Amino acid sequence: MSDSQLNTIRLYTNLSNAAAGVDAFQSARRLGVFDVLANGQQTAIQVAEACNLNPARTEILLDILCGLLILERYQDDYALSQMIHLLTSQDDDLGQADRTNIDEFMQSKQPCENRTAAYRNRVSSAQWRATPAAMDVVKYLSLSEQTEPLNILDVGCGTGVWSLPIARQDPAAHITFVDYQEPVDVACRTAEAVGMVGRFATIIGDPFTADLPKSQCNLAVVANLLHLIPADQWKSLLGRVIEAVAPQGRLLIVDVFPGQESGDITRSTFQLDLSMHVPGAALCDPLMLQQTLVDLGTEKPQYAHIDAAPNIYGMMLAAVNE
Repeated sequence: MSDSQLNTIRLYTNLSNAAAGVDAFQSARRLGVFDVLANGQQTAIQVAEACNLNPARTEILLDILCGLLILERYQDDYALSQMIHLLTSQDDDLGQADRTNIDEFMQSKQPCENRTAAYRNRVSSAQWRATPAAMDVVKYLSLSEQTEPLNILDVGCGTGVWSLPIARQDPAAHITFVDYQEPVDVACRTAEAVGMVGRFATIIGDPFTADLPKSQCNLAVVANLLHLIPADQWKSLLGRVIEAVAPQGRLLIVDVFPGQESGDITRSTFQLDLSMHVPGAALCDPLMLQQTLVDLGTEKPQYAHIDAAPNIYGMMLAAVNE
């Protein structure tokens, strides 16, 4: 058998296992298996009794979940893995509920229903997945050359996942979080947990329209916002943010950009999810964004892929002129 034939068999097997694994996960979730194991490790018989299931079939289901690293097995006992603890209440079904109308969506030529707020809340709740990329951003900023304390304005802060790793590099840094009440509360709790008590402020409101301070920060962060609005609205948002930056300060934009092959599938699923919930939304074109910033009076921005999981993000850094 040739290498290409063997590779085809492997690819088919992987795809088949992935499909079966998703079905096993969703079945276990619906049947209450994860709720039972949340109280501590159990045998397959104990799980079956608690969920009113067939014991022999339950063991097969649990072994599939172990193979997916969703569960861990210790002799006869099963326990939740660390990964399952990362699922939030808004993402406990891996987004299946948000894709129930995918067939109708694919057939329709009409704009999707506007569910931007719900979409952004759900995405924000899972921002922990961007942590490796956020940590990677820090090395691009050359913070060792920073001569004054960082005064960061995080517009659309979400959980603070993008600005907090930056601020932690500077013991004197201060952050102003700008977003709706719920994400700001999460960002504040996170800031306190990482030792930034007394070093942050908040502006509660729509990040696209909130009043921002004038010429005060030396680093403004706009992360994962631009793909939520049409490109012809970028100037309105970014113009307001630039006005908040002091002369010779910098604007950091992080968003989902094309270009990293290792993130192709993740980016495509992100784009499908986005297009199903946000009318007119699209991934950012780095050349268009670069020209927008130049038109707004910044120096020519520098762009870089963020070469860290999930390999879908890029960053653009622009100096704000006097």
